[in-house]
Amino acid sequence: MVEDDPFTRATLGDALTMHGFDIRARVGTAYEAIEAQSIHNPQVALLDLDLGVGATGIDVAIALREQNPKIGIVFLTTYKDPRLLNSNLPILPEGAIFLNKLQMNSTAKIAYQISLAIVKPLVKRSLPWARRGPLGSMSAIQIEILKDIAAGLSTSEIARKRGVTEQAIDKSINRISRNLNIPKSADSNLRVQIVRAYFKNKGQGL
Repeated sequence: MVEDDPFTRATLGDALTMHGFDIRARVGTAYEAIEAQSIHNPQVALLDLDLGVGATGIDVAIALREQNPKIGIVFLTTYKDPRLLNSNLPILPEGAIFLNKLQMNSTAKIAYQISLAIVKPLVKRSLPWARRGPLGSMSAIQIEILKDIAAGLSTSEIARKRGVTEQAIDKSINRISRNLNIPKSADSNLRVQIVRAYFKNKGQGL
């Protein structure tokens, strides 16, 4: 179990133990995860996507698969789309299961998905953000512009950063708002609505 938040690591780990899993290691860093695999050779890894500064959960998963090509991989994160963390992340390992913490209303659901990853670690699975939701139809560039808006950059600043015209950025912002299903309204600020949608999809409501 790879989770950088100690409370989540402890409480979720205890809950999964109650479901019958033998958790060989509960760690908070990429280095500890790789070390734990070499010691315990687990059947499955449950990983958070965002592990703070440095390697991501995907980086860890790829490294674990290099040592054990058949290890089951389950991601459990607040992010509805990993591109909100970094649009240049590598693709998820084959057979990886991607779960959103906010959509898991019981540990039994998480336990079931872990069991699937153990039994069929390499079965082809569709990615949740690719098959549904407003983020699925957005390009990597649109995701990056969305993040720029959330960071407080103006249209002109985003245009300079990306080497395009302000008109091109305005068009992208309009497309982003349509993808996020933000209604046009004279009494609401479009950028505020976009920022709210961004943090909602990160699992951080405003």
